[in-house]
Amino acid sequence: MMSDDAYNALILSGLKGVGPSTIEKVLALSSYPFKTVVELCEYASDLRKKSLTSEQFDEARRYADFQIDMASKNDTKIISLLDSEFPRALAISGVRVAVLYVKGNVELLNSPSVAVIGTRQPTLHGEEITKRMTHWMVQQGWTIVSGLALGCDSIAHKQAIKSFGKTVAVMAHGLHIVSPSQNKDLASSILSSGGALVSEFAFDIKPIPTNFVIRDKTQSALSQGVMMIQSDLVGGSLHASRAAIKDRRPLIVPYPTDQDIRNSESKISANLLLASDDVIGKCNLLKCDPTALEKLHIVRRREDYDMMLEVLSRSLR
Repeated sequence: MMSDDAYNALILSGLKGVGPSTIEKVLALSSYPFKTVVELCEYASDLRKKSLTSEQFDEARRYADFQIDMASKNDTKIISLLDSEFPRALAISGVRVAVLYVKGNVELLNSPSVAVIGTRQPTLHGEEITKRMTHWMVQQGWTIVSGLALGCDSIAHKQAIKSFGKTVAVMAHGLHIVSPSQNKDLASSILSSGGALVSEFAFDIKPIPTNFVIRDKTQSALSQGVMMIQSDLVGGSLHASRAAIKDRRPLIVPYPTDQDIRNSESKISANLLLASDDVIGKCNLLKCDPTALEKLHIVRRREDYDMMLEVLSRSLR
């Protein structure tokens, strides 16, 4: 059953030009419990310096009703930032999200979690280290968050399930579809193993390039930290990596094998730079100031896994 807050947030999100930041301001009104949804919409319009027309309100209500109908048909729960199930890690992050669509185990959104991300074309070592690090974190009771993309994401989801753990897939589109289509069975496996599919995008939203950038940042915001397995210097995984550093959450990067270095694999170029002494280069890549690099941790050997767990656990406190 949907809360009144979630319904109001849905209607607000149906107003053109009203985004998550504005919705958060509106719902944060001290007198909010005594406001009607029309008054909330009027306030949102005032913040945009525009008047609310009856046609705009009716359109927003129709939008909300459509989302509710689609959620019912797709076994999806809709929660707002004021609901108790809303992930605390996301709420205190720099990523603004007012409404979340969740299919599956909603409770996972507030469990200790780490995002495992990386290139869609990992090297053999990239595949192996994704499995090892994922398995180890699952053994410690952590939920694995990733984006259901091909490559490192899929490997992480599959390993979490194989290791009898839980995993959350953050989607870049509405939950009425699965993209890429090759991962439909994996999405089903995530749900049947007690995991969840999550999206901040409504049911009428298709996967477009800009959504994947937004999704990558949300993966980080949902987690206590990010493990960036492999990436080149322009990889999409850097969006989540930068978001983690910006939020002062751990960014964990495995060091490449000698073989990958000898082969000049392009997919380890970001790893090599982040493990180097080039402070300016690292700051340029992560778009951060030097002080933020204290959250960057390089894993060079199996013995570093305890350090990895310690720095991630600090984010829970």
